[in-house]
This record gives sequence, C-alpha cells and structure tokens, in this order.
Amino acid sequence: MKINNVLSKKDTTAIKGVGILLIICHNFLHWIKPMLGENEFSFNPVYAQNFIDSINSSPINILQYVIAFSGHYGIHLFIFISGYGLAISYANFDVSYKDFIKKRIAKLYPVFTIALLALFVYNYLIFRMEFNSDVAIDFLIRYSLVANLIPKEVFVLNGPFWFYSMIVQLYLLFPFLMILQKRNTYFLYIIGLVSFILIFCFNQQLTELNFSLYYNFIGHFPVFILGILYAVKGAIFNKYLKWFALLGVAIILLSLYNVYFWYLSHLSFIVLFLFVYLAFKKCHFPKLLTRFILFTGSLSYYLFAVHGFLRKPWVGFANKLESNVMNYVFLALFLIVAYIAALVVKKLEQLYFSYKNNK
Repeated sequence: MKINNVLSKKDTTAIKGVGILLIICHNFLHWIKPMLGENEFSFNPVYAQNFIDSINSSPINILQYVIAFSGHYGIHLFIFISGYGLAISYANFDVSYKDFIKKRIAKLYPVFTIALLALFVYNYLIFRMEFNSDVAIDFLIRYSLVANLIPKEVFVLNGPFWFYSMIVQLYLLFPFLMILQKRNTYFLYIIGLVSFILIFCFNQQLTELNFSLYYNFIGHFPVFILGILYAVKGAIFNKYLKWFALLGVAIILLSLYNVYFWYLSHLSFIVLFLFVYLAFKKCHFPKLLTRFILFTGSLSYYLFAVHGFLRKPWVGFANKLESNVMNYVFLALFLIVAYIAALVVKKLEQLYFSYKNNK
C-alpha cells in the first residue's frame, strides 16, 4: 500500500503533546466554578449557551472557558494519530490479527495496571475513601475493559479511563479496516458514512439511556478512519486543506447551536488543527517550548493514565478560593504532580519490561 507519511515521528509526538495538554487542562478546568458543562459525549444547547454567556460576562477568563468547554477535543487528536500511526506501521505487510492484538494489549495493560494500583493507593489509602465490595467490582469491571458497554459504569472510579475500553475496540477492528483499505479505499469511506448515519439516527436516544455512542468505537470511527486515510491520501488532502479548514470553522461555530453540526465537529476540529499545525510548523518557536511539547508528547501515554485521579485535592482548593488567578496556580501545581507521577509510572513500566525480558 502506498503511503504519504506526511507527518513525521516528531510531528506525531508534538501533536500528542498538544492533545494531552488539552485533555489534562480540560479535565481540571471543567470542574472549576463556574462549571459550564461541555458537549463531549452528547449535545446540550444549554452548555453552549453557558459557554457564550460566560465569555460575554467575563472576557478576561476566556482561556479557562474555552479549555473547559472545548479541551475534550484533544482526545480526538489521539484517536486520529492512533489511526494514522497504525496505518503507517502496517502499510507494507499484512496484519496478523493475533499478533497485533497481543502486542497492543501487552503495551496497554502494564501501565493501566500500575495506574489502577496508584488510584487505589491514592484514593483509598491516602485519602481514606471507603472501599467495599461494590468498589472492588468497579475495579474488576474497569480492568476487564468492558465498562463502557455497561450503562452508568463508564466514568466510575476515574472518568478518563473510559478511553481504554474504546481504544481497544478500535484496535480489535483495525486489522479488518486495513484489509478493506488494501482492497479499495472506498470501503473506508463507506464505513465512515455508516458510522455517521448510526450517530445521526441513534445517539441522542441512546444518550437518554446513559449509553452514548461516543462511549464506544462507533462514535469515534470517523476520526480513526480519517487517520488511516490521511496516511494514504495525506498529500492530496493537504492540497485542499485550506478550504476544508474554512468549512471546519463554519461547522464548529454552528455546532454550538445544532446537534447535527456537532456530530461533524470532531472531524472538523482535526482538519482545522492540521491546517493550523502545518502553518505554524514553519515558524521558529523558542527551543524551550518545542522541547517541552515534544517531552510532553513522549510522556503523554503515562500522563493520561494518572492525571484523572490526581485532580484531587487541587480542584477542591480552587473551588474554595474562587480566585481566577489561583485557578491557574492550582492547575500548575496539578500539572507538576501529574508530570512527576507520569515519570514514575514510566520508570515502573521500564522496570517491568526489563524484569520480563531478563526472565
């Protein structure tokens, strides 16, 4: 399969760095007063109105409001890069289904296990939260990666962990997507279109049953498929990127008011981000900033694993003081703790694999 490889390893690492910063800051700031709500898994026009009203009433806090309301789009950068990276990796040889899944699970579970153990220590030993049989079952459900298939279990224990179940579902389907891609690229367009039809027809109704399609692979199929297609058609896609980006801006603005445009906003965000990233890539940023983004991208896997439960107690401190300045101070402290924890988890993972290889 011919690939374009329009994004280098450095590019994908930088995009991961931006993505994880958006996710971490969003997951902190959306719990800070005033809590606006965000249209992440379903659409609610009230949340969009809260966002607009808050900016109008306090423009000085626009950064906080934008990240709190829209920072969750960072997760789509990871989904896009996952599709792109996997397509690049398996472009020129057949995917062995068993070996592929085994490799993905072997990479995911060590860090996921460490993160769950760290969550247990942090919440139930350090902060003395009550641990009982129901909590133990919640741990087992989360560890089995089926939590997002069970209504009301998606965000139990630690909200960001919903991503693990969803990304594994995409891994399970990726080899089939590659087979179809190598036969005819149009199969992927058809699958993406079918995904949108299902989302348009059923997501709002399922959301009322606490079972949004965005909890699972269907809601994220279009972005994942776009990543695969960008690995194949990226050079052609980039020729028209300016016009796609203009359309993306219009869709994102309209997504504040209409659910059907909101369904298209995830793809639109990726297109707009690619346009901005490729444009700014030509600029000469300070080396320290570039190194920080690349360092963050290289640590993104571990930051995602631990940042969710580490929001405590910083969110509580910020909400007690209700100070715009202190919100960012506590955010900075939270980030420092998250980076340190991520480095520790990375070291533990390295020790695990070193022990496993020596054994």
